[in-house]
Amino acid sequence: MRRTESKAVRVLICNRYALFREGIKALLPETAGIEIVGEARTGRQALDKVERLHPDIVLMDAASPDCSAAKVTREMKRIDPRVEVLILSLCADERLIAGCLAAGAAGYLRSDDRPGQLKSVIHALHERHGQAA
Repeated sequence: MRRTESKAVRVLICNRYALFREGIKALLPETAGIEIVGEARTGRQALDKVERLHPDIVLMDAASPDCSAAKVTREMKRIDPRVEVLILSLCADERLIAGCLAAGAAGYLRSDDRPGQLKSVIHALHERHGQAA
C-alpha cells in the first residue's frame, strides 16, 4: 500500500536488537493511528524496505551494525525524498547526531526518552509531511 492510500502513519523500524523492535511495536499500536509496515535489523535491510514499502517514517538505529546511520539516512532520502527519518540513539553523541541531521534526518530521540514523546514526534512528523505534500 502506498502512503497516499492510508490515513495511518506508516512506520518502518530499523534496529539491530529484536527486543527493541518488539518493544517499539508494542508501544505503537495501530489504534493510535500508527501502522508498523516493516522491520529491519541493518541499514541495508532498511534501504531495501524503504524502496519496497514506502513508509512515511523510519525509526533508525543510530548504531546500525553494517554502515553509518548518516549514510543510510542519506541513501533513504535519495530513494524516497518524502520519507522522514527519526534517529533513535542510546547516547547523545553530538557528532553522530549532527551527521545524521546533515544527511537529512528529521530529528532524533534518545532511547530513554518517555514513550509518549515518541508517539508525539511520529504524529508531528506525519502532520508536517502531509502539509508539505
